[in-house]
Amino acid sequence: MRSVQTASMNTLIYALCLALLAPLSHALADDVLDGWTRRGSVYQRIDMDGVTPNGCAEICSSDGQCQSWVWTRAGMEGPWEMCSLLSAAPTAKRAPGHITGLSRTLTDRIDEAVTRDPSLREQAVLRAARYAPRNRTDN
Repeated sequence: MRSVQTASMNTLIYALCLALLAPLSHALADDVLDGWTRRGSVYQRIDMDGVTPNGCAEICSSDGQCQSWVWTRAGMEGPWEMCSLLSAAPTAKRAPGHITGLSRTLTDRIDEAVTRDPSLREQAVLRAARYAPRNRTDN
C-alpha cells in the first residue's frame, strides 16, 4: 500500500511542478530586463545615435545567429547608444544603463519546449528519479 501511495504522490508532485513551471518559463522568456546586461558571446556591436531597446531586439530577431541582445545607453560605453548581438544567452547580470532580452527565435523555442511532452530519454530520467532511494532522517 505504501508504494502505491508513494507512486501516486510522486506523480502528483511531478504534475504540480510542470504546472508551476509552465507559466514561469513563458513569462521569463518574454521578459526584457532593464538594468541588466549579458557578458560574453558578443559577435557584433552596433553603435548608432537613436537606436532604442526595441530596435535592438528587432535587429537581433532578424539575425539568425543572434540568441540575445544588450542595449546600452549613450555615454555608458561610448557617445552613442549601442546594440550588442550575442550568439548565446549567458546569465544576465545587474548593470545600470543597460537593457537585455532574448531573441524571438529563442523565446519561441522555450515556449515550444514548455508545452511538449517529455521525450523517451526524459521520461526514463524522471522514472529513475522517482524511484531512486532518498536519504531521510527521522527526528
